[in-house]
Amino acid sequence: MTYKIKQISILGAIAIISVSLMMLLISFKSPPKRKPSTDNRPVIGVMEVNNSQLQITIPVIGRLTAQKKVDVLAEVSGVLEINQKEFLTGTVYQKGEVMLRINREETELNLRAQRSNLLTAIASLLPELKFDYPESYKSWNNYLQNCNSEEITKPLPDPLNEREKLFVAARGIYSTYYQIKAQESKLEKYTIRAPFNGVLIQSNITPGNLVRVGQSLGVFINPEVYDLETSVSIGEVKHIKVGDKVMLTSESISGSWQGTVTRINVGMDEISQMVKVFVQLSAPELREGMFLRGAVQTSSYVHGIRLPRKMLYNGNITLQVIDGVIHYREVDVVSTMGEYAIVNGLEDGVQLSTKTLSLYDGTEVKVQPSVETQASESVVGEQGQV
Repeated sequence: MTYKIKQISILGAIAIISVSLMMLLISFKSPPKRKPSTDNRPVIGVMEVNNSQLQITIPVIGRLTAQKKVDVLAEVSGVLEINQKEFLTGTVYQKGEVMLRINREETELNLRAQRSNLLTAIASLLPELKFDYPESYKSWNNYLQNCNSEEITKPLPDPLNEREKLFVAARGIYSTYYQIKAQESKLEKYTIRAPFNGVLIQSNITPGNLVRVGQSLGVFINPEVYDLETSVSIGEVKHIKVGDKVMLTSESISGSWQGTVTRINVGMDEISQMVKVFVQLSAPELREGMFLRGAVQTSSYVHGIRLPRKMLYNGNITLQVIDGVIHYREVDVVSTMGEYAIVNGLEDGVQLSTKTLSLYDGTEVKVQPSVETQASESVVGEQGQV
C-alpha cells in the first residue's frame, strides 16, 4: 500500500513539473506578427488628351492598270500573214501603225464581183432614165463612166425627186450599193492598226495560224498613264474628293510617287461593302500589274487626337482613368493608318490608360506617373498630318 502511494506521488510530481515547464515556455513565446496587406492593383501608364486639328489620311492599296488598255480581237477570220514588225510581247507601235494583217484575198475578189454587178445594174438602168427621167440621165451616166471595180465605191447620185428615188430603188441599186459599202468596211478589218502609241504586253498568235472571229490576239497598252484601283470603307470615302493627292510606295522597288484621285464610284460592292476609288499616276519605272500602297491626303480635318490602335478596346472604346478606376469611354474613330487611329469625342485633359489587356470597366488601377505622356506628342508632322 505504501509502495503504491509512493508511485502515485512520483507521477503527480512529474505531471506538475511538466505543466510548469510548459507554462514557462509559453510565457517566453512572442505573439505572431500580422502580414502587411499587399496592393494587387495593376500598374498602368496614362496618356493625357490634348486635341488639335489633324489632317485625315486614308490608307489605300491596289494594283496598277494602264489607263489605255485594249484587247486586240479579230472581227474577221483568215490566216495571219507575216508583217514587217513581228507581233511579239514588248513590241512598240505608234498610233496607226500596222500590227497585224489577215489574208483577205477571197473577200477582195467577192467585193470586186459585187462592184461589177452594181455597174451592170446601173448600165441597164440608163436607157429607161434617158426617156423617163432625162434630167437625171446625165448624173447617172457620169457616175457609171467614173466607176472602177478596183476602187472604193463612190456615193450614188442624189435623186432629184421621190419618183426617181423609187424608180432606182425598185431596180435594187441602193441595196446593192449598201452591201458593197458593208463589205468595204469589213475589208478594212483584215488590217489591224495600233489605236494609240503603246506597247504589246501579251501576244497570243503567230503568223500562219488561222484567226477566228472574236479570237483574242493580244493585249495592247499605253505605258505612260496608270490607274490604281482601290477600295475604302463607306465611312472613309466621305472624306475623299476628286483632286486629292495620294502618296504611294512599292515593296518591290524604291521610291515614292504622287497620284491624284480622278474618280469615285457612287455604287458599293455588295460583298465587301467597300467603295471603289481610282487614282491616276505616271512614272517611267511603273509597270502594269504592280501593287502600290499609300495614303490619300484628304482636304478634310478633324479636331481630335492620334492614338496607337492598341489603346482601343473592341475597336472604338478607350479606357479613361478617373480617381484610379477604369471607365469605358466610346469614341468616334475617324480613320486608321497602320498602327494608329484618329479619334475624336474626348475632352482635353482626359487621362487614358495606355494598357488595355485584362482591364475592364470598374477595374481599380495604380497610375505610374513616370510613364505619363501627352497625346499630342504622338502626332507625326509639323502640321499634324497623319
